[in-house]
Amino acid sequence: MQENDRGDLSIRLRGARLRQLRIRCGFRTQGALAAVLGCARSTIATWEASASIPRPDMLGKLCALLCVPVSELIEECGGPSLRSLRTAAGLRQVDMAGFLKISPSAYCDVETGRQAIPTRWFPVLASVFGRPEQDVRAMLNAGGRRAIDGRPRTG
Repeated sequence: MQENDRGDLSIRLRGARLRQLRIRCGFRTQGALAAVLGCARSTIATWEASASIPRPDMLGKLCALLCVPVSELIEECGGPSLRSLRTAAGLRQVDMAGFLKISPSAYCDVETGRQAIPTRWFPVLASVFGRPEQDVRAMLNAGGRRAIDGRPRTG
């Protein structure tokens, strides 16, 4: 599987489904959809080829325009990651940092695996993602993101 433009192997855009929805909603060409979203036609082509995923804010606009939930367009490949959960929720890293009351760079360190997920984050993550805390812990721990009281990963 190819890495998307965000370096995340755990999620990808369902390009064929995007194309179906685009046509169903009356956007006969990629250019027509691009004009409404304010992006380039080539961007839509890249998404339909499943070669990249939209930024969270653009993904939200796209789903609203096509009248579908994010889960209709995003496919998880392997176990969910913190990034895939955040993206599916339509949030940016800076949004998550705000919920957690930390700096965006500190959040980025955890999301990219440079730091482990602090255990104190799980109640906040559960609230943000609208899932029980034990489910969030199980999903993220299964995906290889062990919670270690804020200590960096070693190895």
